[in-house]
Amino acid sequence: MSQDPLTAFVSRSLRADVSGVRSELVAKNALIEVERIRFSQDGVERSLALKRVPPDDSLEVQLLPFLARKTDRVPRVLARGVPPEAVPAWPWVMTEDFLDTTSACHEDARAIVLTKVAIERAVATDVPALKALGVKTLTPVELVERALERAATDRPADAEARAAAALLSRLPTVLCHGELACTHARLTARGVILMEWRRAYLGCGLLDIAELTEDVRRFTGEDPGDRLFGYYGELIGITINKELARASRLVSQMSRTANTDQNSPEGR
Repeated sequence: MSQDPLTAFVSRSLRADVSGVRSELVAKNALIEVERIRFSQDGVERSLALKRVPPDDSLEVQLLPFLARKTDRVPRVLARGVPPEAVPAWPWVMTEDFLDTTSACHEDARAIVLTKVAIERAVATDVPALKALGVKTLTPVELVERALERAATDRPADAEARAAAALLSRLPTVLCHGELACTHARLTARGVILMEWRRAYLGCGLLDIAELTEDVRRFTGEDPGDRLFGYYGELIGITINKELARASRLVSQMSRTANTDQNSPEGR
């Protein structure tokens, strides 16, 4: 008797015999579909996560397998699929199931910063490969100019934003997460894992820290101040003073505000 399609799909992806396979829809909208697939393997109940995204917003399907080979600080990728353009199907990626894990913001948020730096270091020499996978370079200057163009304003604050971007552009270019929020940093048995890499880009790492700092304040109700900026500086060997922290907050805020309806820092 042949296997049902879902069982065959999971078995083939895991290269193992599985049974009792069933699917549970977790989220579905115009931008993403997420399923949890539960099954039994060698008598043990397991689950995995299956995510589908539109073809024009599928960076994570390309990038995550590469990151997973470089570091254990992201979800392990079990399988992925990029249908040919002629096939009317969304690209998908199957990963470890961390959907119900706890946000790392419930603990010391510095562990999130440590994880971010570990990922930066893991791919520090792989910029050509990252670009080939579709990761774009977005300098602070580009982010500010795009934000000002969308806002269509000419205010005294615009000069301050440009000065902040110029200051940040002196820092090294690294792989940025792009949405470093508490919901995307999860506590797992092997430490903090960063999920959701659809908005990744090559740019100024301090912008990730600025976004995380703001989200920690919203998530916990406590303001971490410049603590995470200072810790990031210690890890990368650069002194992050108040001027740099303020500049990154300003550029990050402008970028987020300008992209509220854009779905990505690149305006995808």
